[in-house]
Amino acid sequence: MSDAPSLLNISHPAHPVNRTMSVIKLLVLAVSVAAAVPTARNLYFSWKNDVPFNQVDHRLAQADLFEKNFDCKIDYRSLAITGAEKIDVGTCKKTGDISIRVSGNGQTNYEWIAFDRLPKPKTKTAGLIDFIVSRALADEAVRTDVPFEVAQDSTVLCQAKSGDNIIRVVQTGGQCVQETVSMFRGSVDKSQPVPCDKACPIR
Repeated sequence: MSDAPSLLNISHPAHPVNRTMSVIKLLVLAVSVAAAVPTARNLYFSWKNDVPFNQVDHRLAQADLFEKNFDCKIDYRSLAITGAEKIDVGTCKKTGDISIRVSGNGQTNYEWIAFDRLPKPKTKTAGLIDFIVSRALADEAVRTDVPFEVAQDSTVLCQAKSGDNIIRVVQTGGQCVQETVSMFRGSVDKSQPVPCDKACPIR
């Protein structure tokens, strides 16, 4: 009788209760690892691209928009120059996504607005851009306390990818600059003048 296995002995590894507990532990571990993956990814991108941790999701979404609209040749329309800042707005005709270019104090940054995040107007995208530009100009025109000057429009002549950066040639008036834009930060890390007739294609 003493050698017969006890039905109450659950310490044996093959006992159903032990197997169930092992499965539960594995599931809890798997859920914990899965939950930690986005946090670890955000920490990595925060460290690699030098952006605040709480902005990583937004910057990743911005990088996706850069990729999505890479083949678009965007013509930027200048809203105005007020003080030291210049704001240009352009749109990708294929996707309707809007690109905003803000430059001033020796720095330039790009920010995208996805078309599917905007309230859908009854007019076409071009009409939306016209509305934004005309409204901005009207708002600035009524302000007499700041300098006002209509700026020149800009056009992206060509661009190419280089790792996590986009190299693009931007023409404003009769002058061109080659910009190195970080897709994750949206910032222009390097800018240098180039001859407009020889800058494209980028090699």
